Amino acid sequence: MRKHLYIVSFVSTILLGLTSCQHELDTFNENPNSPTEVSTPTTLLTGGEIGTIMNSTGNLPRTLSLFTQHTNGNQFQSLDYTNYFLTETDVETDWANIYQAGVNLNQIIKQFGTQDPYYDGIARVLMAINIGYATDVWGDVPFSQAFQGINGLSPKYDSQEQVISQIQTYLDTAITDFSKPVSANKNIPSSNDIFYGGDISKWRKLAYALKARYALRLTQRDGSAAAQKALNYLQNSFTSSSDNLVATFDGGNNQNLWYGFSNQRSGYMSMGKYFVDILKNNNDPRLTYFVGLDSHNPSGYSGSAPEDADTDASPFGSFFAGSASTSNIIFSYSEIKFIEAEAQFRLGNATSAQAALKAAVSASLVDVTGSDNPIFANTASAAVTLQNIITQKYIALFTTIEPYNDWRRTGFPALTPNQNSQSKKIPLRLITPKSERTLNTNATVVGDLYAPVWWDN
Repeated sequence: MRKHLYIVSFVSTILLGLTSCQHELDTFNENPNSPTEVSTPTTLLTGGEIGTIMNSTGNLPRTLSLFTQHTNGNQFQSLDYTNYFLTETDVETDWANIYQAGVNLNQIIKQFGTQDPYYDGIARVLMAINIGYATDVWGDVPFSQAFQGINGLSPKYDSQEQVISQIQTYLDTAITDFSKPVSANKNIPSSNDIFYGGDISKWRKLAYALKARYALRLTQRDGSAAAQKALNYLQNSFTSSSDNLVATFDGGNNQNLWYGFSNQRSGYMSMGKYFVDILKNNNDPRLTYFVGLDSHNPSGYSGSAPEDADTDASPFGSFFAGSASTSNIIFSYSEIKFIEAEAQFRLGNATSAQAALKAAVSASLVDVTGSDNPIFANTASAAVTLQNIITQKYIALFTTIEPYNDWRRTGFPALTPNQNSQSKKIPLRLITPKSERTLNTNATVVGDLYAPVWWDN
């Protein structure tokens, strides 16, 4: 596996990526294999955070939104993906980006962890996010032996069960780090922390939020115990949308990646018919924010079905792709309340589940439109069923990969696969990148898009 150092060139690589081929829109062009010793963790942290932004808002969630039919591919590679045709080279960039971000974060942990527990904790939380993406879509991945540079070019693959356990351990260590006094730190995160500006209380909440996410991920494995663990962790997690983890962009060299893709690859993708129809059929106030006006006569809001490739269908909406400086939410208070709603439902607490579901919808409405709509939130949360909880979450968490994870885990929403595809089955994972198959002798190679990951069994 090629492990890259990513320190100071993040902003320029976003711009450079926009001039290359589609799946390289979010690529990095950095040093191979050997981390460089630095004297403080400050630049490493900024690099790891921008890498996390690219992994959270770039090609990976955009590709998976085609599988969940939030969007649709109408031309070129996007059309291939909508037809469920992905090769082992199509996923190279996403894999590399995750592990590039991990090199910086791992260096913070190894070189500065003891003297700078706040930096150590932040790095571990960010590592949990990034490795979480990797294991959710690839299953077994390198973790315990990864990020070793030229001393470990063929790291072993940990099982997904082991990876998720390690994620929880990393988060536990981070929480311990965040409990230490300021005086225990040689360096204190500040403006170089582009997410929270060095606010350790918010990082602690995010650590618990991620613990809840990965506890609930195991509902097929742990049953009601997963739900109870999630509820326990939620007590210390986000308390309002002010805690949201948000990717910000300056609109110059550092541009919103959904916007950049749409601007450079006009016509490749549109909004998906299934998603747009849900919004329209329910008079959802978020419709005009998630969905742009189409090119039909007269114009309106429409989605392209997987079988149609309608280039006149609605483009990306203003909420997530309106301009080069539009921010994107990576982890939201809304997600926390959806986790709570599902956990309470699974434990048989219908009243608590409904209250959490309503709060989740309301939080999303505020995030997307700027204001709550109590009448709509009441209607949307009236049915206290797993299907409705996950469907409402599917709407609210568009632009993240959580809807894809939830669809595999629960079967909701009830998507109809692309009938023009050869398989007529929505992929259940991404396949092993070619570089891993050919260069890592310890790789667990999976070439079947329809082989479920461990937590989906």
